[in-house]
Amino acid sequence: MRFALSTTAPQDATCQLLALPIAEPGTLGAPAAAVDRAVGGRLGELAREEGFTGKPDTTVTLFAPGAPFRRAMLVGIGSAQSPEALRRYAALAVRGAREAHAGRIALASGANGQAAGEHVRAVVEGAGLGAYRFDRYRASNGTPSVEEAAILVSDDGAPLGAALALGEAAVQATCLARDLVNEPANVMTPTALAETARAVAEAGRMRCRVIDADEARRMGMGLFGAVAAASEQPAKFIVMEYEPAGGAARQNARRVALVGKGITFDTGGLSIKTAGGMSTMKGDMAGAAAVVAAMSGLRAYDAPVRVLGIAAATENMISGRAVRPGDIVRGLGGKTVEINNTDAEGRLVLADAVAFAVREGATELIDLATLTGSCVIALGDHTAGLMGNNQPLMDRILRAGVEAGEQIWQLPMYGEYLEAMRGDISDLKNSAGRQAGAERAAAFIGEFVGGTPWAHLDIAGPAFYDEKFAAPYVSHGGTGFGVRTLLRYLALPA
Repeated sequence: MRFALSTTAPQDATCQLLALPIAEPGTLGAPAAAVDRAVGGRLGELAREEGFTGKPDTTVTLFAPGAPFRRAMLVGIGSAQSPEALRRYAALAVRGAREAHAGRIALASGANGQAAGEHVRAVVEGAGLGAYRFDRYRASNGTPSVEEAAILVSDDGAPLGAALALGEAAVQATCLARDLVNEPANVMTPTALAETARAVAEAGRMRCRVIDADEARRMGMGLFGAVAAASEQPAKFIVMEYEPAGGAARQNARRVALVGKGITFDTGGLSIKTAGGMSTMKGDMAGAAAVVAAMSGLRAYDAPVRVLGIAAATENMISGRAVRPGDIVRGLGGKTVEINNTDAEGRLVLADAVAFAVREGATELIDLATLTGSCVIALGDHTAGLMGNNQPLMDRILRAGVEAGEQIWQLPMYGEYLEAMRGDISDLKNSAGRQAGAERAAAFIGEFVGGTPWAHLDIAGPAFYDEKFAAPYVSHGGTGFGVRTLLRYLALPA
């Protein structure tokens, strides 16, 4: 979809569908009232007949022959014109346009005052993400795409142009993450993920190094190597390095490591999952997908910090080489781990990955992983769990999540969680039962970061949807959760 700013008044917009955000109680404000007058009062009459009150996610659409716009659509945004309400509004407008076979749309942004930039950005994000479809494996898709979207504003100056560009960059990065997760596991192998990372690095003028499983083992990454041992697909430990533009002062900025779990398919290993439990396990690399995709947006965001993007990519399979329950393996951090559950593999690859990041000089760490069903039980399908060892770091992530419209909730990290992960004949064990499973898994990973400020995002719930009650800009399948939060976070001052 192509976006452009336009100062055309809504009633004069030439398009196939014109969308207007309407707050409760459904009163038509100045822009909508002008559109209503242009169609002889029929829009307001239809809204009254259908009981339209501006309730969130409700719509009314009027066919408007003779007007510059073919259809006018009112979209309820609730009591406040917040960025999140505008994201939902824009996504619903795009969905309505698609159903109406409207290739050109105009979206009133409601942009005004100091919040104008955020409003434009939100409308672009909602429209772009709402337009996403993963249909490359369909022989034919009868529903055409929306091709052009004009964002209607009162002033199209430089600040709003920059906001539109940031919105577009967020959409492109998030949709890349969605594509990576939605690809079937026979296509999105560790090798394919590494090839994508190389392409992203080349486009973004970044360095990219790909370490294979044998080299990783020689470096001391025994935990990553143990998970990778059973697969016929070569494991890839992917390292991307972003340096900001702007001279020596910016080159010496803090170094943030983004670390993603990249299990491109998870059988559970010898602690095998049920058939139903494997049905969405191509998405067990959503953390790695978010990292690679976020790296793709750093140039557009002009991120002022150095960023190390790490994706620990492998399958977790079953063969004669598979790690066994009870095996003891040493990780890069030097600690030994008894692997008493081979389906608790994500924390193993992350342990080596965060230890690697510390060795590479990271001054702060953020890892993302579809790690535990326990986090889904605690917080549901729409909210990520946040844990870590540094409250200021976590506060900044929470702020970025609010700005991005991604739900994140902080969970506790009590000392008892780590004590539960102590091994009987090893330093640690990788599983200690279901109680506080998300927190215990995080405590395990935290043992490999030393004193480096670190935050862990368990995205098992919101990374992959097979339900229909998500926000209208969130897709079925891979959602790209975390990408927009990371981009917002990296743009925040320290």
